[in-house]
Amino acid sequence: MSDAKKHDKAEDQEMQDANAYYDDSYMNSLVADAEELMPSEEFEEIDEPVRQMQESVQKFQEAEKLEGPQPETWQAFQPQHQQIVENMEKMNASYQQQEPAEVKQEARQRTAASIQQADSFLKDAYQKLMERDRTMQQEMAAMREQLEMMQRIMVNFSPDAMMKCMMAGADYLREAEGARKSAQKEPTQAHRSFYQAARQSVHDMYHNIKEAPHRACEAFKQKAYAEADKGLRRIAGVFDKGIAALTERRNAILNLSPLAKQEAATKQAEASKQPEEAPKKQENQESQKKQEAKESAKVSPAKQEAANAVSVQQLLNPETSERAVQALADSAMAAGYNAEAVGKAFTDLKIAAISLPLPEKQPDDQQPNKNLDMPLTAAVLMDRDPVSKAGLFQFLGSQGVTKEAVVQQCTAWKNQADKYLQDKGLVAAKEESKER
Repeated sequence: MSDAKKHDKAEDQEMQDANAYYDDSYMNSLVADAEELMPSEEFEEIDEPVRQMQESVQKFQEAEKLEGPQPETWQAFQPQHQQIVENMEKMNASYQQQEPAEVKQEARQRTAASIQQADSFLKDAYQKLMERDRTMQQEMAAMREQLEMMQRIMVNFSPDAMMKCMMAGADYLREAEGARKSAQKEPTQAHRSFYQAARQSVHDMYHNIKEAPHRACEAFKQKAYAEADKGLRRIAGVFDKGIAALTERRNAILNLSPLAKQEAATKQAEASKQPEEAPKKQENQESQKKQEAKESAKVSPAKQEAANAVSVQQLLNPETSERAVQALADSAMAAGYNAEAVGKAFTDLKIAAISLPLPEKQPDDQQPNKNLDMPLTAAVLMDRDPVSKAGLFQFLGSQGVTKEAVVQQCTAWKNQADKYLQDKGLVAAKEESKER
């Protein structure tokens, strides 16, 4: 047996030993007894806290897949769990012996308090354990926003350099996210080590390029185009080096076979070598196709609307709103935006609805955005159309829709879009949404 396999086997045993401090089978039997003994409204005072605590247990066990066994936490949790069991036993006995109502109430409150205390302990332990992972996710999100900001500000500028920068950034972030997913899917020491290496790489990368996108954009705004182009290529080079380092680290940690290493090295060499005539031609073709797709969305709104027609009435009608939001998201994806950009657009729409004043109703001949009653496309949502978010609110206000209704409607659209993108597997559900 190899050293890696021996280490994984030892760690699996360590995980089992750690979780052995928590065995909820007896507690569950006490909960079942309580359900038979107690009136339903009184039993709910116990049942709901138990469910929440068990969810916290599951979340912490999932976190251990990323961060490794945490026996100290389980050792500290064990006496709390034992106290819950003892309180439940006394509570059930008070009902079996038909004690006075105040005795039963005190037993319920004592039991519920011990459960909630244990739940809070696990939630705090989870937050501390996942702090480094949250930092990684935040830094990756910040880098995505920086890339999108560059693409938005320097649209149509230096297509080759911009393409290299966007592709290198996307490849690096995909590699880092892949390390996290592989650790969750295969919680071995090797996969955890690679995930931890990726986490450190992301942290270093974030600080290495933190100001570079802003400097490139400022150079572009000041018409220092050579410096802006140089900035794009420098950022692409940093991402390329990050990909190469992560690939090398993955091969070393996961102990890939010689054939797999050779294939990975070949792919890396092809991705990083200087483009020759044939690759450059292919790259230019891809760049041209993407550019044409974007230009098509801009200069041919009628064609886009015909294919993805979504009207304001469809968005406002509760019976058609969900389908209209889905069509709008699909239209944005077809226009070349990724799922995160689409989700961010709906978030921006909600934020704008909360922060922007809603204009009073005006006569039809004074409305600058009457065409909002026409079919909407992703271009409207993404502010790539003369009709802006402010125009949408102008139209809604002209129809007598109140400020509160606009905010509520935009919130509903955002939630529908988030759920649709998550159901399609295009974005991950947020951690917070799993908590009650």
